[in-house]
Amino acid sequence: MTPTTTVARTPLDVAQGVPTGPLLARLLTLAGEARAGAPQTVQISAAASALQQRCGRPVRTHRLDPTHLTHELIIDVSSAGGFLSVSSNLVRRHLAATMREDMRTAERDPEGGHTVRTHMQVLDGYGIAVFPGPALPAGAAFTVLYERDLLLGQLLAAVTAGEDVDALVEEITAAAG
Repeated sequence: MTPTTTVARTPLDVAQGVPTGPLLARLLTLAGEARAGAPQTVQISAAASALQQRCGRPVRTHRLDPTHLTHELIIDVSSAGGFLSVSSNLVRRHLAATMREDMRTAERDPEGGHTVRTHMQVLDGYGIAVFPGPALPAGAAFTVLYERDLLLGQLLAAVTAGEDVDALVEEITAAAG
């Protein structure tokens, strides 16, 4: 008898095994619950990433330095398929590098009209949005960072705004094949 080993399946592995229709329905249910205050960010990011893989994914064109904390966060979002469940405290720590650079620039040239961007302005500059948004939750609450130009990113943005998602659901279903 040969010993067998079992490999723990990640939420993304599980999501990838679910057919498109039920997975999309589950994502919408989870997103609705998150808007009502009960986020399950790991499952939301896994479902959105699996669905986006089925729809295809545009290549990001930002030049990023993996040694820069803010860029490291953006790289993490991108390498996670465009959707990353993360603590809002961790997001703030990573974005602090860029905000400190803004402060140093403003201090060096106080007459130059330089401003220190907010966390959301920094994320927005990289095409990243927050779910459930529109802002980072307080404290260490988990949130989903996502690339807003992705089809599933548009769906999360519509859910965040309380908009009708029927047309996006049809487009996702058709794109996922």
